[in-house]
Amino acid sequence: MAAESIEDPTEAEPPASTVEPDRPTRGGRARGLSGEWLLVAVVLLLGAYVLIGTPGIAVNPGTESQNPRAYPYLIGILLVVAGIAVGTQVWRGKTAPAEEGEDIDTDQPTNWRGIAVLVALFVVHALLIDYIGWPLAAALLFGGTAVTLGARRWWAVVVASLALPIILLYVFTYGLSVYLPPGPLKVLMW
Repeated sequence: MAAESIEDPTEAEPPASTVEPDRPTRGGRARGLSGEWLLVAVVLLLGAYVLIGTPGIAVNPGTESQNPRAYPYLIGILLVVAGIAVGTQVWRGKTAPAEEGEDIDTDQPTNWRGIAVLVALFVVHALLIDYIGWPLAAALLFGGTAVTLGARRWWAVVVASLALPIILLYVFTYGLSVYLPPGPLKVLMW
């Protein structure tokens, strides 16, 4: 009988650090520009942009109970607070672990054609809203996106692409009082 090799527990690999190995650290803090710092900068700049632009929103005299500036101020403050919180965590060295890519095949190249089709669908959607209305433009966007991402049942794509925009049109119009251009489907509105 051949002798079986027994692994020595002291030779086990040390646990992976939360800081990427190619990023030098000092005192547990990641040095240099990283994705985390880029996120912090984008979130802080977006929050500052919202807070600076919010005073420019016109307020009608009869809207004291529902000031249209309230939500933009709230969102701007939340963005700044989130940016500061994430920045503090990154400064302390608590960065996210590297993505393992468990849901994707990292050996496959990027599907640039699919990305280009999705971008084109968004541009076409934006251009068609004024001409055919939001529901039909959204149906083209939803259906085109589903097909581009690999939907196989064409009948499900057609049903979902037509039903979802109509439902959303009613939710926005009657639930939120946000009026989207209905286009030729105006006859369906009561």
